[in-house]
Amino acid sequence: KVTTIYNQTLIGLFNEDRKLLKQMVRESEALYQAAHERKHEVLPTLLELQENYVETGHYYVQIVDYLDEVAKALVHITRPSFDHINNKGFRVDQLEDLKRVNEQVSTIYTKINEMLRTNRFEQLDEILRLRDELFDTLAAAIKSQIKRVKAKASTTRSSILYLTIINETKTMVLQSRNLLKSQKYFLSKS
Repeated sequence: KVTTIYNQTLIGLFNEDRKLLKQMVRESEALYQAAHERKHEVLPTLLELQENYVETGHYYVQIVDYLDEVAKALVHITRPSFDHINNKGFRVDQLEDLKRVNEQVSTIYTKINEMLRTNRFEQLDEILRLRDELFDTLAAAIKSQIKRVKAKASTTRSSILYLTIINETKTMVLQSRNLLKSQKYFLSKS
């Protein structure tokens, strides 16, 4: 769901599709609400754990917290994206940067989704490598944006949204990898 919302939000920005962006705001907020509710259900769940599962309880707490953080980062991308579409859109070079980021994020989440679906975590190191490549791309995108700002080639609102998307993408991917590691440990200790 995270992958779909993220991807569709960027597509909505690329195409200046207000209707799609509004839908992604609704979906991201619903996902965040579900994750947040799950976070508030942690204590009752922990109380119900069998004695032999107490060892894994802290992994469950981490998983729920990471999921909440991923969902929150997604909301921090979708809401400003929808708000931004009412104003001037992104420049072509900004869109190209974000398309590169989107491709890398999609690759990462395809692997994450497969690992979560199969409960096989052999590619955790590959995720780490892909994450580092993405972070290099994000750093380059920030530098490009700084140059655009210095050249007065980008509006303040556009720059803020662009940098927000970059930073929240980083948070989203970091928390997703943490979630994966905790899920692996949770399953191995259960």
